[in-house]
Amino acid sequence: MRAFKLALLILALVPVTWVREPLPPPPSVSIVHRVDLMPGLRKSLPQTGELTLDGAWQFVSNTRRLATLSGLAQTDGGFVAVGDRGGILRFSRPDRPGPWRARLDRLAPFESREQGFPIDAESVFVEPATGKLVVGYEDAPMLERFSPDLSRGDKIMLPVLAEWPENQGPEAMTRLADGRTVIVGETYSRWFDLTRHPCLIFPGVPRSFEAPARAEFILPSGYRPSEMAQMPDGRMLMLGRYFSVGGFRSIILMFAPQDVRPGAVITPRVIARIDDPRIRDNFEGMTVTREADGSQMIWLISDGNEMVWAQRTLLLKLRVGPEVR
Repeated sequence: MRAFKLALLILALVPVTWVREPLPPPPSVSIVHRVDLMPGLRKSLPQTGELTLDGAWQFVSNTRRLATLSGLAQTDGGFVAVGDRGGILRFSRPDRPGPWRARLDRLAPFESREQGFPIDAESVFVEPATGKLVVGYEDAPMLERFSPDLSRGDKIMLPVLAEWPENQGPEAMTRLADGRTVIVGETYSRWFDLTRHPCLIFPGVPRSFEAPARAEFILPSGYRPSEMAQMPDGRMLMLGRYFSVGGFRSIILMFAPQDVRPGAVITPRVIARIDDPRIRDNFEGMTVTREADGSQMIWLISDGNEMVWAQRTLLLKLRVGPEVR
């Protein structure tokens, strides 16, 4: 794998932009379906700490790519989620009246990915001004920046990502309102310390070979960061997950954007725990919306890892009440 990372860096010495034909029109019948789980949960609503469960859905499909979703971001038309097999799911909000739309595509060009380019997408954010998608990958010292229709893409080579071990890459990544990009690794910063995780801070959307500032996050022991998002009111959230023989557990932590600065050691506060067996799963994606009434909703999506007998692709909607500070 290290040889693969080195090869990617060598290839990147010449900037590359690839282009493909526009995507075909959406199919008339979606291959992704939603199942509303709330009717079975309302009689005894799962407790989630300081947040309130406001919606829960399971996504099902006849393709394995649906069961690998890892990163989640908000778009003008709803949401976009990226996954481990180079898949991308774009879908409208399931809590709105009218037809629900969902479409599975591939992050292009898939032909080159079959020749060794990364397909394990772990994190994503959308640039507000351009609508471009910036995607982070497991086991690859690079990001990719896609046009909104996925017809064009640019590689952003970041050798600093090669410092992180295999399968412990940029799980958590977001763009802050002030323009900075923050990336947090799933790996641990120190040997025998299961609480500290490395953080990279870029002044804007990263540029190839740019050297970031560094910081550290401290999470409860054994929990690993799996996503990060900024709330509309400016506060920051981190999603953490823990796996044991008993299954997955997730936590949502809160911190201030000004805490993220060079050399900082940041200890976010836990505001929610997702451990009810009816809704817990391998949650890896998170984004936040502001509702018409001014409230804020946290959305989580899980990676089913193609283990349909043990895991599901779930979407949770959690309300942030005024008491959450």
